[in-house]
Amino acid sequence: MNFGFGAPVRTRGMAGERTYSESPSRVDLPATVAVRADHEGDVRGVVVRMRPMGTYRLFGVPMSEWHQTDLDPSDLLPHGLRHLPRMLEEADAQGRAAILDAALPRLMAGHRGAQAVRIAPEIMLAWHELHRTQGRIRIGRLAAQLLWSRRHLERRFREQIGHPPGAIARVLRLTHAFRLQLRGVPLAKVAVLAGFHDQAHFSHAVREATGLTPGRLPLGGAGPINWQAEPAPAAAGAGTEAGGDG
Repeated sequence: MNFGFGAPVRTRGMAGERTYSESPSRVDLPATVAVRADHEGDVRGVVVRMRPMGTYRLFGVPMSEWHQTDLDPSDLLPHGLRHLPRMLEEADAQGRAAILDAALPRLMAGHRGAQAVRIAPEIMLAWHELHRTQGRIRIGRLAAQLLWSRRHLERRFREQIGHPPGAIARVLRLTHAFRLQLRGVPLAKVAVLAGFHDQAHFSHAVREATGLTPGRLPLGGAGPINWQAEPAPAAAGAGTEAGGDG
């Protein structure tokens, strides 16, 4: 969730439809394709990094109903917190942290006790297991471990995460593969270790997610892509991290 106060940031997916979005402030679902961001001029703002379950708890809106992948935070905030962006813009760095510390629990408290915003323990377990296996567990097996049908798991996961578990698993497998590439592991071995059938399957998955071949990926740290995957959550809380100007 980004509250922007300066020039707008233009983002586009690097694969698939490659749709463009231009806005100073936005809330995003977890990305399943690489995204590039460009801007001109002064960019200032506050970034709050949240796990998907935290976003679900904060806003109380099933993430499967987010028909846009990027939304303005003001469109999701309740009436009593619509002034939050202006308060953040007018405060200094220390003041912004204090404002968020006060506002985010208040936002969650507004939904407390509502059945629609409870995080299902099974979804938390599924999220942990996907991260533990780096996306290499089969979704049918994951559903069986939870004593759910695959269809039920996919419906509840999409509701609370925004994407089906298979999409998150692919991101985790690719992230693991890119880290192996960074260590100099040959592509054929990368494919096997990351859970792909073979090198051709890995290359196809990379093109679908990035629009590039594995050999053209900017993995040296100077490119526009950040392959850092978030760690598995320790609890079902919001899991927020606030960042300052940047």
